[in-house]
Amino acid sequence: MRLTCIWLFVGAVLAGCGEPTAPPKPPTPVTQNSNTARAPQAPLPTKASAPANPTGIASTAQIPQATPQATPQAGAAAQKVSSADSDPKIVEIAGLVMPKPATWQWQSPSMQFRALQYSVPGIGESGAAEVVFSVFAAGDGGPLDMNIKRWVSQFRNEDGSEATAKLHERTVAGMQVKLVELAGQYQGMGQAAPRPNMMQLGAILLAPDRTVFMRFIGPAATVEAARADFDAMIGGLQAAK
Repeated sequence: MRLTCIWLFVGAVLAGCGEPTAPPKPPTPVTQNSNTARAPQAPLPTKASAPANPTGIASTAQIPQATPQATPQAGAAAQKVSSADSDPKIVEIAGLVMPKPATWQWQSPSMQFRALQYSVPGIGESGAAEVVFSVFAAGDGGPLDMNIKRWVSQFRNEDGSEATAKLHERTVAGMQVKLVELAGQYQGMGQAAPRPNMMQLGAILLAPDRTVFMRFIGPAATVEAARADFDAMIGGLQAAK
């Protein structure tokens, strides 16, 4: 009897020291039921595009700088704007018309916020100038004095000192017109260095429900030679019929 118990004990020990029990099988992955709707993943946030920069006035005459809190030509976009096929002696924009020399050639607007632009031929060895128009709904485009200061900041006197604008006001066809004249070294947006002997004749037309910015800018000799033509444009301003 004693011998039998010993052999039973030895058998139990050997069984405990044998091959380990096989590890349990990993759980079977749960497959998604085609009829079960899966919660959509939220899209990753994307970086908002930076606003175009109204931007100051680009290389020669962008008005105003590409950071205005406004939509260009708001309230006036549906109104007629002169094109290459329009009467070469008339400017029409934002419900306004005014005379111009036929030699001022229409150009496709080359920068943001330009609604209309013309090339003015140079005089002698002096290069060409340009006349640029931008239109904003009344109250948009930033405060007028801010835009005038921006124009002034792009000019320096020929000796490098701070330029001073000549400011005038007049009323034409019941509309207030602010005139801004500057001369000296000009450095627009994107220009590596200032250009000497430049001039600007600017006008801000406060029309009903909209503001029109005009800028005649280029070599001083060219702008000065066409000063009377620019004055005639302003003096002939009237509402389009």
